[in-house]
Amino acid sequence: MLRITTFISAGILLGSNIPDVATAQESSVQLYGILDVVVGSFKPSGTSGSSQALLSGGQTTSYYGFRGTEDLGGGLHANFAIEGYLLTNTGQSGRFAGDNTYSRNTYVGLSGLWGEFRAGRLINPLYFITARSNPIGGSTRFSPLMVQIWIADFGRAVTGDTSWDSAVSYESPSILGAKLTLQYGIPGTGSHDALAAIVYDQGPLYASAAAQRTGYGPGITTAITHQNAYFLGGTYRFEYVSLSASFDHTLAYPVGVSTNTWQAGFAIPIGTSSVAVSWARTDLSAAAGDRHRDTAGLTYDYLLSKRTDTYVSYLYDKLSTAGTGNSFGVGLRHRF
Repeated sequence: MLRITTFISAGILLGSNIPDVATAQESSVQLYGILDVVVGSFKPSGTSGSSQALLSGGQTTSYYGFRGTEDLGGGLHANFAIEGYLLTNTGQSGRFAGDNTYSRNTYVGLSGLWGEFRAGRLINPLYFITARSNPIGGSTRFSPLMVQIWIADFGRAVTGDTSWDSAVSYESPSILGAKLTLQYGIPGTGSHDALAAIVYDQGPLYASAAAQRTGYGPGITTAITHQNAYFLGGTYRFEYVSLSASFDHTLAYPVGVSTNTWQAGFAIPIGTSSVAVSWARTDLSAAAGDRHRDTAGLTYDYLLSKRTDTYVSYLYDKLSTAGTGNSFGVGLRHRF
């Protein structure tokens, strides 16, 4: 991560006879990101055949970003971030063809002892919460919870994008390890997205609860005008193992399609490596018929350094109305 720090002194720039209120201001800008590439064979349940490919983002969706802050004095800071996804296998910007260049985060905000306010395109807090509540993290290729919640090829239980356009958010300061987040999106279509979440992260325990309403983005159709989603999840870190579990319920309107997703798993550190195992099941209830999906994942991760790791991942997938799917990949990930 590259940090550039700038000091601006009004006394130096404009002369020595400047009132004391014109004090020095400090600002900093950081360049950061994650590049992740994976090669393997990929087949969700219900597809006609497996595909062998070198792809971007096996464990983490590759992205880069710039963020900065300026000290405004009195404990108040101005903040910004510009973040974009990219495909490391082709060099294309975005997560897919047609995706915006800076589709991860693009915002300005203010922070202080009272918390932080942001406005712009903002990551949906539920995306981070689901990633933290399962042992395979934010992998949208090999984490059973993430693929069932967010990926269309696996049913996508939750509607809406992982980031919201034209959104505002407020995050409270940590109070005894707990933070409250409120986010509201006005995408300009007449449908409003809203979320409220509380996260406890202190010591060995991470616990979260979230409720959201989405009416814009992936999964929203002429038949589905909006969806309500409710999530509970957490991780407890023991000395030799971390245990994770979560539950998600959704209800789409006006069609009445509902889903229930359970997830459980564990991660075991082994020196500079770790093994993570997770299982998720989604039960879908709809007028056209009920069905369920079982997905299980296994990942072995080895740290080459503090910023670089390599991994081997396997994903089993079985839809009740289709045949079995199996995916396997070997990847390399670097943080900067």
